[in-house]
Amino acid sequence: MSYEFHAHFSFALQDGTVQAFALQWLAGETQELPKRWGNLRLLRDPTARLAVLAQAMITPQLERARSGTRTQAGGYRLWVGRDAAAFLARQRTTMQQLGLEPSLPDLATLPPGAWALRLTFTLSKPYLSRDDRLFHLLENPVKKEWVFDVPYVAPSGWKGALRAALRQMRGYTTLEQEASDSQMVRLFGNVRGDEEAFCAGFVQFFPTFFDRLGLEVINPHDREKGVGARGPILLECVPAGAQGALMLLYVPTGTAVDAQQSADDLVVVAQGIQAMLSTYGFGAKTSSGFGIAADDLVDGEIRIATQTLSLKGKRLSNLAAEVEHWLKTAL
Repeated sequence: MSYEFHAHFSFALQDGTVQAFALQWLAGETQELPKRWGNLRLLRDPTARLAVLAQAMITPQLERARSGTRTQAGGYRLWVGRDAAAFLARQRTTMQQLGLEPSLPDLATLPPGAWALRLTFTLSKPYLSRDDRLFHLLENPVKKEWVFDVPYVAPSGWKGALRAALRQMRGYTTLEQEASDSQMVRLFGNVRGDEEAFCAGFVQFFPTFFDRLGLEVINPHDREKGVGARGPILLECVPAGAQGALMLLYVPTGTAVDAQQSADDLVVVAQGIQAMLSTYGFGAKTSSGFGIAADDLVDGEIRIATQTLSLKGKRLSNLAAEVEHWLKTAL
């Protein structure tokens, strides 16, 4: 289907003059349609326009489509800076109206020992990831939800980041070390390569959606010469200041779990979240400091049995200690 779309709106096959005028309309620089390509009026959705603009990656118009000119912002950079926030806000509103954004379930319907966590955080460093779509103007577009085109962290991304944080906290360097840790297996399931002893983890993750987009520029240097190896690289990101909600659910399956074991698992997960968001980061290029959250939490809650701990106004750096202290009175 995507190939048919690009074949119908073949930006790359237009002559240079039409491309130049079409580029301005597709990026929102002008409201005037190119006179020799009036069929573009069928593209009413901004994501459809940007999908066609992405064909500029195989034309001489690439840098113009990405950033505009040296003297004037334009192209995709202009759209991100001027129009993306309003577009994403509308998309998020539609998703909420349709009931497509996740919410914590009623624990009364779940097995004994279940608990749930929701934590609304603010990014202090941009979040980077890698999308898997076919065409994009940038080499490193941030991952987006397929239908609404909203940047997000997939559940699998959260699982991998939290698992990696706990693995680093415990000093594990091999899969065998993690496989011998019954708590890690209980939380996340068996390690890769051990499919014969398959078991699903008790922790289930929800997607996190953002309503802001930004651009970062990096300039990798040659280690020997100390100069830029290939010139500046434009990266799409979720910028610092954006807010997101991390949500997860702990559901014992296939085996009985007593209250103390469930509480111990909650404390460990809180420790891992604290380390992941404040130290190790999540997403791509975490070793360069990306994917870190601010210490002040916006909102959130933890539910276990009939008890609820509010996280509004709490500090991320105190999360594990707050949870441990609360459990002593909640259980």
